[in-house]
Amino acid sequence: MATLAEQLGALRRDIRAARHAAAPELELLPHHDRHAAAPHVEPVRLPDGASILVRPVEAGDAAQLRMGFEHLGAVSRYRRFLAPIDRLSTGQLSYLTRVDHTSHEAIGALDPVTGEGVGIARYVRDPHDARVAEVAVVVADAWQRRGVGTILFERLTARAREAGVERITARMIVGNEAARRLIARQADTLTEQRETGAILLTARLRG
Repeated sequence: MATLAEQLGALRRDIRAARHAAAPELELLPHHDRHAAAPHVEPVRLPDGASILVRPVEAGDAAQLRMGFEHLGAVSRYRRFLAPIDRLSTGQLSYLTRVDHTSHEAIGALDPVTGEGVGIARYVRDPHDARVAEVAVVVADAWQRRGVGTILFERLTARAREAGVERITARMIVGNEAARRLIARQADTLTEQRETGAILLTARLRG
């Protein structure tokens, strides 16, 4: 499964700022609360026979997220962020992992053998309309076209429906048909707006 490359507005601002400042070391991130309840983990078998573990992203996942980002090729990174980016700053990692699972949800997939992150799907609700959320899915290069993105997006949209989200938006590079197909599995397109080299798509979730 190819990467679904949408850009979250808040993350885009972080990325622009990161171009002008060096990223602090990850050790500056607060440690995960050892007393917090462990997230639910769902084992899933892919069509090719490989297995992944799917679970909500938690605050202690920053190191795994950084490692997963390092396994993205330059093209995959650009498709995901719609901008050149070499590394994630501590602020970006914190934003991407410290989610409340209601207004900001993130679901990750892990390699059960290595423990490395292989993909993440997330939504961020519109602060002015909780029925609308922007979505994004990214999958490590070695795991693309294997069904990981589909599995993550299915669980993300199910969670979005439970939370009351009715419509989703997604930014993607012009010509990214894989992204369109992924969205079409769960939602019906309402509008498309052309931006510089990208498309902003709005769709209504089914069910």
